[in-house]
Amino acid sequence: MTEGFNVATELAAVSDRADAWRFIKGFAAHWRKPVRAGDGCEFEELTEAEWRLGSPLPTALWEAYGLFGRRADLTSVQDTLLSLDHLYVDDGALVFRLENQAVAEWAIRQEHLEDDDPPVVFRCRDSDSDPWMPFLDRFSTACIEMVLSESLFAHNETRADNRPLEASESIEAPPGFQRLALPDYPMWAVEGCVIRWFASPEGLLREDGNEWLWALARTAPALDLLRGSLPGDWIGQPS
Repeated sequence: MTEGFNVATELAAVSDRADAWRFIKGFAAHWRKPVRAGDGCEFEELTEAEWRLGSPLPTALWEAYGLFGRRADLTSVQDTLLSLDHLYVDDGALVFRLENQAVAEWAIRQEHLEDDDPPVVFRCRDSDSDPWMPFLDRFSTACIEMVLSESLFAHNETRADNRPLEASESIEAPPGFQRLALPDYPMWAVEGCVIRWFASPEGLLREDGNEWLWALARTAPALDLLRGSLPGDWIGQPS
């Protein structure tokens, strides 16, 4: 049941990193499984990471790893939140997340490592563009994006599906869905394209650069209803 947690409403209420962690815990409890003691990294592991790197880690990073740093189902289904002993610095930035084939990296610039909730940057390793480009303006917001995105890939075809968007198709506010209060952010794989999110009480949609649509539903019947409201060439739809 979704009573007590509306994704769109809860996300709209996020104003700081404490709100972000409350959102992630609420989302996990209603859409995945609750965040529990032991799901995070220990204080000693975080201090060891700071010692190894020779640098402080942002407060938001401490809090995120301490809360759900061991929850691979929330952080590392498709792409990977690096374990503390695999964090590394490259080209002036602390890399904390890798695309599943290491084609893209997400990082915090070294000059922001003493910020409480610093901006996140990204880069494509095979790109000739600026090495590090803006992704989201707060690490805690990037964690929300990570948890939502990884959840899309954590289920089989009974709860999740995806399809291409037709050239003439525009996803604005599908029936029963609200635009989520995440800013447009870059789609690493396609330069100049952005990602947008929508939610209903029983479904989530991610639109990738007007090219692809990803869907996650809380139940199999809800996924059938979602497909019906947005008809198209769904990859996992039974023939």
